[in-house]
Amino acid sequence: MGKLITFLTFFLISVQLKAQDVAILNSIENTNSKIKTFEADLANTNIKPKKTTFQEGKLLFVAPKKFSAQFTSGKYMIVNENRIKANIGMFHGTFRLREGGMIRSLSNVFLYGFQGRIRDLANENGYTLSTKTENGFHIVIGTIKKKSLLGVGFQQVFFKYYTDSLLLKEIVLYDYNGNKDIYTISNVKYDVAVDKSKFEF
Repeated sequence: MGKLITFLTFFLISVQLKAQDVAILNSIENTNSKIKTFEADLANTNIKPKKTTFQEGKLLFVAPKKFSAQFTSGKYMIVNENRIKANIGMFHGTFRLREGGMIRSLSNVFLYGFQGRIRDLANENGYTLSTKTENGFHIVIGTIKKKSLLGVGFQQVFFKYYTDSLLLKEIVLYDYNGNKDIYTISNVKYDVAVDKSKFEF
Protein backbone atom coordinates (compact mmCIF):
# COMPACT_ATOMS: atom_id res chain seq x y z
CA MET A 1 0.00 0.00 0.00
CA GLY A 2 2.81 2.40 0.92
CA LYS A 3 4.55 1.83 -2.42
CA LEU A 4 1.29 2.53 -4.26
CA ILE A 5 0.82 5.83 -2.41
CA THR A 6 4.40 6.85 -3.17
CA PHE A 7 3.94 5.98 -6.85
CA LEU A 8 0.67 7.94 -7.06
CA THR A 9 2.25 10.95 -5.33
CA PHE A 10 5.17 11.02 -7.76
CA PHE A 11 2.75 10.53 -10.63
CA LEU A 12 0.56 13.47 -9.60
CA ILE A 13 3.57 15.76 -9.09
CA SER A 14 5.01 14.66 -12.43
CA VAL A 15 1.77 15.48 -14.23
CA GLN A 16 2.26 19.13 -13.20
CA LEU A 17 5.83 19.15 -14.52
CA LYS A 18 7.21 19.18 -18.02
CA ALA A 19 9.21 16.19 -19.22
CA GLN A 20 12.39 18.25 -18.99
CA ASP A 21 11.63 19.12 -15.35
CA VAL A 22 11.07 15.46 -14.49
CA ALA A 23 14.35 14.47 -16.14
CA ILE A 24 16.24 17.11 -14.14
CA LEU A 25 14.62 16.05 -10.86
CA ASN A 26 15.37 12.39 -11.59
CA SER A 27 19.02 13.14 -12.33
CA ILE A 28 19.43 15.31 -9.21
CA GLU A 29 17.88 12.67 -6.95
CA ASN A 30 19.83 9.79 -8.51
CA THR A 31 23.12 11.62 -7.99
CA ASN A 32 22.58 13.01 -4.50
CA SER A 33 20.88 9.93 -3.05
CA LYS A 34 24.22 8.10 -3.41
CA ILE A 35 26.02 10.50 -1.06
CA LYS A 36 26.61 8.95 2.36
CA THR A 37 28.39 11.83 4.12
CA PHE A 38 29.87 15.23 3.46
CA GLU A 39 31.51 18.10 5.28
CA ALA A 40 31.59 21.67 3.98
CA ASP A 41 31.96 25.33 4.74
CA LEU A 42 28.60 27.02 5.20
CA ALA A 43 27.63 30.66 4.72
CA ASN A 44 24.26 32.12 5.70
CA THR A 45 22.91 35.48 4.57
CA ASN A 46 19.62 36.64 6.08
CA ILE A 47 18.01 39.53 4.21
CA LYS A 48 15.17 41.49 5.81
CA PRO A 49 13.65 44.75 4.52
CA LYS A 50 15.67 46.84 6.99
CA LYS A 51 18.55 44.57 7.97
CA THR A 52 20.97 42.05 6.44
CA THR A 53 23.11 39.70 8.54
CA PHE A 54 25.87 37.28 7.52
CA GLN A 55 27.45 34.36 9.32
CA GLU A 56 29.85 31.54 8.47
CA GLY A 57 30.25 28.06 9.84
CA LYS A 58 30.65 24.36 9.19
CA LEU A 59 28.18 21.82 7.85
CA LEU A 60 28.24 18.05 8.38
CA PHE A 61 25.81 15.54 6.89
CA VAL A 62 25.31 11.81 7.39
CA ALA A 63 22.57 10.18 5.29
CA PRO A 64 19.73 9.94 5.68
CA LYS A 65 18.74 11.89 8.82
CA LYS A 66 21.67 13.65 10.44
CA PHE A 67 23.18 17.05 9.89
CA SER A 68 24.98 19.68 11.92
CA ALA A 69 25.18 23.36 10.96
CA GLN A 70 27.30 25.32 13.46
CA PHE A 71 28.20 28.97 12.98
CA THR A 72 31.01 31.04 14.48
CA SER A 73 28.30 33.42 15.71
CA GLY A 74 27.11 30.75 18.16
CA LYS A 75 23.99 29.90 16.16
CA TYR A 76 23.45 26.22 15.31
CA MET A 77 21.02 23.57 14.13
CA ILE A 78 21.74 19.88 14.80
CA VAL A 79 19.42 17.12 13.57
CA ASN A 80 19.82 13.53 14.76
CA GLU A 81 17.14 11.20 13.41
CA ASN A 82 13.86 12.36 15.03
CA ARG A 83 15.32 15.06 17.32
CA ILE A 84 16.73 18.53 16.78
CA LYS A 85 18.72 20.95 18.90
CA ALA A 86 18.66 24.51 17.63
CA ASN A 87 19.62 28.06 18.41
CA ILE A 88 18.61 29.79 15.22
CA GLY A 89 15.73 32.01 14.15
CA MET A 90 12.67 31.39 16.33
CA PHE A 91 13.91 27.97 17.50
CA HIS A 92 15.83 27.69 20.77
CA GLY A 93 16.11 24.36 22.56
CA THR A 94 15.79 20.63 21.93
CA PHE A 95 12.70 19.32 20.17
CA ARG A 96 11.22 16.10 18.84
CA LEU A 97 10.57 16.24 15.10
CA ARG A 98 6.86 15.53 14.92
CA GLU A 99 4.94 14.78 11.74
CA GLY A 100 3.59 17.99 10.23
CA GLY A 101 5.47 20.26 12.63
CA MET A 102 7.09 23.47 11.40
CA ILE A 103 10.54 22.61 12.73
CA ARG A 104 10.39 19.22 11.01
CA SER A 105 9.49 20.98 7.76
CA LEU A 106 12.52 23.24 8.21
CA SER A 107 14.91 20.35 8.92
CA ASN A 108 13.55 18.40 5.94
CA VAL A 109 14.28 21.33 3.61
CA PHE A 110 17.94 20.66 4.32
CA LEU A 111 17.87 16.86 4.64
CA TYR A 112 15.88 16.40 1.43
CA GLY A 113 17.88 19.10 -0.34
CA PHE A 114 21.14 17.30 0.51
CA GLN A 115 19.66 14.08 -0.91
CA GLY A 116 17.94 15.60 -3.95
CA ARG A 117 14.53 14.45 -2.68
CA ILE A 118 12.68 17.57 -3.74
CA ARG A 119 9.54 15.73 -4.79
CA ASP A 120 9.27 14.18 -1.32
CA LEU A 121 9.56 17.66 0.16
CA ALA A 122 6.90 18.96 -2.23
CA ASN A 123 4.56 16.14 -1.27
CA GLU A 124 4.95 16.74 2.46
CA ASN A 125 4.52 20.52 2.27
CA GLY A 126 2.16 21.03 -0.64
CA TYR A 127 4.72 22.74 -2.88
CA THR A 128 4.16 23.22 -6.58
CA LEU A 129 7.46 22.48 -8.33
CA SER A 130 9.15 24.12 -11.28
CA THR A 131 12.71 24.17 -12.62
CA LYS A 132 14.89 26.49 -14.63
CA THR A 133 18.49 26.29 -15.81
CA GLU A 134 20.73 29.36 -15.80
CA ASN A 135 24.32 30.40 -15.12
CA GLY A 136 25.55 26.82 -14.71
CA PHE A 137 22.84 25.74 -12.28
CA HIS A 138 19.61 23.75 -12.29
CA ILE A 139 17.31 25.70 -9.99
CA VAL A 140 14.39 23.78 -8.46
CA ILE A 141 11.65 25.98 -7.03
CA GLY A 142 8.94 24.90 -4.60
CA THR A 143 6.03 27.31 -4.09
CA ILE A 144 3.07 27.20 -1.74
CA LYS A 145 0.08 29.01 -3.21
CA LYS A 146 -2.03 29.13 -0.05
CA LYS A 147 -1.28 31.75 2.60
CA SER A 148 -0.09 30.87 6.08
CA LEU A 149 -2.67 31.60 8.79
CA LEU A 150 -0.04 32.89 11.20
CA GLY A 151 2.37 34.27 8.62
CA VAL A 152 5.07 31.78 9.56
CA GLY A 153 6.79 29.17 7.43
CA PHE A 154 8.24 29.32 3.95
CA GLN A 155 6.29 30.39 0.90
CA GLN A 156 9.08 29.45 -1.52
CA VAL A 157 12.21 27.32 -1.42
CA PHE A 158 14.95 27.38 -4.07
CA PHE A 159 17.57 24.66 -4.55
CA LYS A 160 20.59 25.34 -6.79
CA TYR A 161 22.42 22.30 -8.18
CA TYR A 162 25.40 22.48 -10.54
CA THR A 163 24.45 21.48 -14.10
CA ASP A 164 27.62 19.44 -14.59
CA SER A 165 27.91 17.51 -11.30
CA LEU A 166 24.25 17.87 -10.18
CA LEU A 167 25.54 18.52 -6.64
CA LEU A 168 23.99 21.07 -4.30
CA LYS A 169 25.37 24.61 -4.06
CA GLU A 170 22.68 26.67 -2.36
CA ILE A 171 19.31 26.65 -0.59
CA VAL A 172 17.26 29.85 -0.48
CA LEU A 173 14.19 30.26 1.73
CA TYR A 174 11.54 32.97 1.32
CA ASP A 175 9.08 33.45 4.17
CA TYR A 176 5.65 35.11 4.15
CA ASN A 177 7.04 38.40 5.48
CA GLY A 178 9.37 39.15 2.58
CA ASN A 179 12.52 37.85 4.29
CA LYS A 180 15.15 35.84 2.41
CA ASP A 181 17.48 33.28 3.99
CA ILE A 182 20.39 32.02 1.85
CA TYR A 183 22.52 28.97 2.77
CA THR A 184 25.56 28.45 0.54
CA ILE A 185 27.94 25.50 0.80
CA SER A 186 31.53 25.42 -0.48
CA ASN A 187 34.72 23.38 -0.19
CA VAL A 188 32.65 20.22 0.04
CA LYS A 189 34.28 16.87 0.79
CA TYR A 190 32.03 13.95 -0.03
CA ASP A 191 31.91 10.47 1.54
CA VAL A 192 34.47 11.26 4.21
CA ALA A 193 34.68 10.01 7.78
CA VAL A 194 32.53 12.29 9.95
CA ASP A 195 32.87 12.79 13.70
CA LYS A 196 29.58 11.28 14.95
CA SER A 197 29.92 13.12 18.28
CA LYS A 198 28.95 16.30 16.43
CA PHE A 199 25.37 15.01 16.32
CA GLU A 200 25.08 14.13 20.01
CA PHE A 201 23.04 16.24 22.43
